[in-house]
Amino acid sequence: MNNLNGNIPTFSSQCFWDIDYTKLDFDNDKNYIIERVLSRGGSDDEIELYRFYGWETIKEEVVKIRYLNKKILHYLSDLLDINKHYFRCFKNGGIF
Repeated sequence: MNNLNGNIPTFSSQCFWDIDYTKLDFDNDKNYIIERVLSRGGSDDEIELYRFYGWETIKEEVVKIRYLNKKILHYLSDLLDINKHYFRCFKNGGIF
């Protein structure tokens, strides 16, 4: 198992209810982890996500996510100051 800071982030069970997320590779699976936490987590999960990965990594990864809820897309666009047209899900119709 590889992780970025030598520790495993703590997320609520609602983010990864169907898998053992401690077995994920926190570097190679960061896009999946970020998408899951942003889509299914609460504010504490989001804080942990930003603490673990940092703002720059999250900014790089969120634009690659294939599917996002419209509300989350607008939230991330505003929060991270990224035009929604740069998001993969926006370009490819992956918003719901």
